[in-house]
Amino acid sequence: MSDSIVGHAIHFIDQINVNQLLLGTNKGNYIFIISERRFVKINLPQKVYSSITTLFRIRNKLYIGSESGIFEYDENKQTGIQKSNKATICKQLSPNGQLFLGTKANGIWEVNLKSDTLLLVRSFPKLKDEKLISIEYQEDGTPVFLTDKGLWISGKEEIRMEESGFFTSLSISQNDEIVIGTNNEFIKQVQFANGIYSLKNYIIGENEIFNDYYDSQINVLFSDYSGAIWMGTNRAGLNRIDRKKLTYKKYGNCDQKQNCVAGYINGLTQGDDGQIWIGTSGKGLYLLNQEKVELEPIPILQGNMNDLFIEAILQFKNKLYIGTRHMGIITANYPYVSSKKVEASGQLFSAEAGLNKNDYIYALKQFNGKLYICSNKGSFVCSGEADDLVRLDSMSCMDIEVDSLNNMWVLSLNMELYYNLNKYELGTEVSDFYIEDSKEIWVTTSKGLALIQIDGTKPVFFNPPDKVIEFTSIEKDKDGQFWLGSRMGMYRFDSQNKLFASYQIPGGSKANSFNHGKLIYSQLGELYFGSNDGVVSILPNSNSYLSESLYKVEQGTKGTESVFKVYSYSFNHHDENGVAYRFSHPDSTWNYISGNQSTLDFSHFRKGSYQLDITTINSDGIVSPEYASFQFKMKRSYNGSLILWLVFAFISGVIILLYWRSKNAVTSFIVEDEEPFVIETPVDIIYNGWMRSDFMQKAIVLIENNLSNSSYGVNELYAGIQMSKSNFYRKLKTNTELSPNELIRFVRLKKSTQLLIEAKLSVNEIAYDMGFNSPSYFTRCFKQQFGISPSEYKSYYESLCCIPEPVQ
Repeated sequence: MSDSIVGHAIHFIDQINVNQLLLGTNKGNYIFIISERRFVKINLPQKVYSSITTLFRIRNKLYIGSESGIFEYDENKQTGIQKSNKATICKQLSPNGQLFLGTKANGIWEVNLKSDTLLLVRSFPKLKDEKLISIEYQEDGTPVFLTDKGLWISGKEEIRMEESGFFTSLSISQNDEIVIGTNNEFIKQVQFANGIYSLKNYIIGENEIFNDYYDSQINVLFSDYSGAIWMGTNRAGLNRIDRKKLTYKKYGNCDQKQNCVAGYINGLTQGDDGQIWIGTSGKGLYLLNQEKVELEPIPILQGNMNDLFIEAILQFKNKLYIGTRHMGIITANYPYVSSKKVEASGQLFSAEAGLNKNDYIYALKQFNGKLYICSNKGSFVCSGEADDLVRLDSMSCMDIEVDSLNNMWVLSLNMELYYNLNKYELGTEVSDFYIEDSKEIWVTTSKGLALIQIDGTKPVFFNPPDKVIEFTSIEKDKDGQFWLGSRMGMYRFDSQNKLFASYQIPGGSKANSFNHGKLIYSQLGELYFGSNDGVVSILPNSNSYLSESLYKVEQGTKGTESVFKVYSYSFNHHDENGVAYRFSHPDSTWNYISGNQSTLDFSHFRKGSYQLDITTINSDGIVSPEYASFQFKMKRSYNGSLILWLVFAFISGVIILLYWRSKNAVTSFIVEDEEPFVIETPVDIIYNGWMRSDFMQKAIVLIENNLSNSSYGVNELYAGIQMSKSNFYRKLKTNTELSPNELIRFVRLKKSTQLLIEAKLSVNEIAYDMGFNSPSYFTRCFKQQFGISPSEYKSYYESLCCIPEPVQ
């Protein structure tokens, strides 16, 4: 029996196994099968008239706790015998294996797990008269208690109430954060600073990344094996919060009222002394204050230069070089005298070399003791003084790198990559690049991450499953992992197994739009991303990634032994999980596919015996080292019959072709050397024009990959192309006057014209294949677009393509 529980008040959540949650509600008790997203109502002993509050086992005996008492429960007979009249509210297993029960008005009791019967011993006597709501433990073993009077935390000497008031629920997040549910303020985080506990919003109102259920009272919070936090609400059913263990800080410029405004970050650099300098659009120069976690404005004296558009910053030798949008390169002595100001000492320019005072400076780099400059006038190099400034090339450029063999890599203003001043053809826009060594270069492009080889082999592109990402920046951490910025968040990429993991920063799309090439790796191992809304820093740490995913593999029965169903039970960012498999032989490699539930079908394999290893990948891109091994046999080969069919089809085709040519050779209106007749419709002309735009090409490919999916709409398109609604609409308008919905419909109709001409399908079949809900709606849309019905279109082009038989 399957039921929806929207509208139920959920008071209890526990985990029976990796794939099942037990829920107690005001309208009954349910098992939620997570992988199937299905609720099954269960029957409990009649004496348990209130909903479940606890579930635990002692020596394989299952006990159910409720406000009516504790019952020993027979799972087969669904009957129970009351063993205690203590009204239990919650339970928790301590780090050292002790099981504690919290009661309604009688404090906390420890369960004797070595006894054959239910034995309870009082614990934490200070709370003996309290009504417990929840018991949790932090990673260091500190117990945390929630009662109807407030939040209690155990210190070295005593248990103290740190936050008074009524809170509905308590949980410890994957990041060891204490989070509490409230009646009307959603979820709060308990933070500790300067010896004082305080509350702050756990998920902020402007956030567009995590689930947002502000209309719901949170009754219970539960953290499952994979770190996902499940919320039992008062009227919105069961919901889940996904959080990855990403340690981040967000830096903005805060005024006296603590209103933090950061703006668009253009320049990032770190000085020899470890100071990190920030350049912004129209807001001048900033210094990153790690202690206060904010950006401090630094005035540049000598005129009104505090509203500069700073594009690049570099500390080179004993000076700070500041590249601006319209004032060239400003220099200042370094180290700076005071944190309150920077004394501008002059400008770096040379009329003779062609670099002027008011030029647009895009990048400042140093290699082999020399200063390299990218500007609207081209690229330049010098030792830091104007008298030896030399122009390298007159092409406007945005970035420049020199590899270990002194090869020069330049990113032009047209977002094209050049190698020793020769253009490297990638067929797409380039935003940043990372030189792995003198032979391999990783490049972020509008079509994903590309790996190019100096030997001239074709570049290889990488993207997360089912997406085409416009990456904007790239850096590599000490563990060899690549970190990528994009317009819709950041990604980690493992170059060994070619897996991506995605991450979002609270603050919505603006905070997760990372700018071209604005990413640095600091001396202390932190990554700093320049975004549209300040600076975001993360501290990569392999120990902080999600735990390896649990999974189950089902092999087919007799006749289908070569078919395997794989279920992943890591529910933290469940949709980003994957499956890995390999065949056991000396040179075997792992194959990776996306999806938390996958079917592996090898029934097309030739005759033979096979051994297969299967494991899963969590949303952090971590492959579980524990794999399951299976064997299967293929008794007969399908390849032989397939080859025979192909040979038969080929011979038949040759015979038909020879017959057709001999039959039409006598006709007077066939010219032997005539070019093949190709029909290019007006729709083809429009379509081919669009495909010359990288943006339109990506959008069209995404739509074409989902033509048969009638539910595929603009929201799925925005997510697939990794753009906000406003950015997508603005970019679309530069290519066509169609709206996003009209574009999706146009692509469906364009493909339908091809099927009407080439495929032997009825109009009705084509309508459903193209994602239209009904043939009549398809016909109406088609006639609006092309002026004739689909059947008329089909007849018209058949008349153009078919040559009539000559009259004998």
